[in-house]
Amino acid sequence: MSIDLVSIEEFSHNHVEYIEDPFSFYALMRERRPAHLSGKIFGGTWLMFRYADCARLMKDERLSNARSAVPLRFLPDEQREEFADMLDIYRRWLAFHDGAEHTRNRRQANRGYVPFTDAYLEPRIQGLVDRLLDRVDPAGFDLLSEFAFPLPAMVIADVLGVPVEAHTELNRWTDDIAHLFGSTSVPVAHLRRTRESTRQLAAFLASEENARRSRAVGGLLHQLREIEVRGHRFTERDVVAQAALLLFAGVASIRYLIGNSVHALAGVPTDQRDLLQHPETVGPAVEELLRVCTPVSFVGRIAAEDFEYTASDGTVVPLRKGQPLLLYVASANRDPEVFDRADELVLDRPLPNPHLTFGIGRHLCFGDPLVRQTTRIALTSLYRRWPELCVPPQEPNWNNNLGFHGFTSLHVNGGG
Repeated sequence: MSIDLVSIEEFSHNHVEYIEDPFSFYALMRERRPAHLSGKIFGGTWLMFRYADCARLMKDERLSNARSAVPLRFLPDEQREEFADMLDIYRRWLAFHDGAEHTRNRRQANRGYVPFTDAYLEPRIQGLVDRLLDRVDPAGFDLLSEFAFPLPAMVIADVLGVPVEAHTELNRWTDDIAHLFGSTSVPVAHLRRTRESTRQLAAFLASEENARRSRAVGGLLHQLREIEVRGHRFTERDVVAQAALLLFAGVASIRYLIGNSVHALAGVPTDQRDLLQHPETVGPAVEELLRVCTPVSFVGRIAAEDFEYTASDGTVVPLRKGQPLLLYVASANRDPEVFDRADELVLDRPLPNPHLTFGIGRHLCFGDPLVRQTTRIALTSLYRRWPELCVPPQEPNWNNNLGFHGFTSLHVNGGG
């Protein structure tokens, strides 16, 4: 991308040129303007592009995660009231909590997740992967619609203890929420659609039928209702909110990570793909795919107070209480100051791989073990079945927001 094509001031998460190639823009910003104040995004937002700044600011206690209402900042106060019920769900997400409240709710959610060990999940995820791959035509199929779209919704539904057959609705509901949080502006019509999707998702998770089903199988939805830690229990609305968060964050992330990874692996020799087949090498390979192919473009924060931050290039960033800040992890993950051959996919890159895809510090992504495990099993299974899997030349079909960066379709065949 040339800076002449789209000016820095026109940067947005819904601009097609940036969606098609964000990485040239990120490289430019790391070099020339690593700390940039955008008047276009949320009425005045600082954008950070270097690893050093993103990593430091993720741990800065002067920044808050209470950012559930940021996508509605363009609305007048009286119109925001229309979406109060939707925001009540989002505000309850542990990802949007700070301090002691975050610690308490994180501890509670983690305790609920304890029964879902790798040994428990592995055969269940493998069974769903095989079920989907058995149906495709290896002579040619759409990796996204036939595999990567249904899989994560099915996996998370199974973990929650709700029907995996609901994956189509779960994808539709969570896609509307993902578009809201992955965009820099959305029309009121989409806000209303997202409000209805959030209502339907909450009703699905709160239904008596799903409560009984989850209780019968010991699902996470039931565990979140039952677990008590240090005298604290989640309310019913909190249970629904945390389950919705896991679906929102996990479904889109896993889906696009699988698609992005297969697209990137198409340019890798077959013998290097074999690293995905061996226990001693698959872990580093997945971490490298998380670094290079992450669908998560940024992490958001809100200034909890007025303060000045000095960026890595010496720029003084004056933050005002309530002002948003976007930390571009997809840019940080390719920062040559931290990573040798930063733009290359190096599947045997030594561990630890310090990518920021899941964040850093106390706000590390709650669902990261499930993302890693599902992605590993999905990719290992694909290339075990079809070692010569290839991506024929095609016009890329990108998602419509940069927040969750990936393909909506990707045609592949078994090769050979």
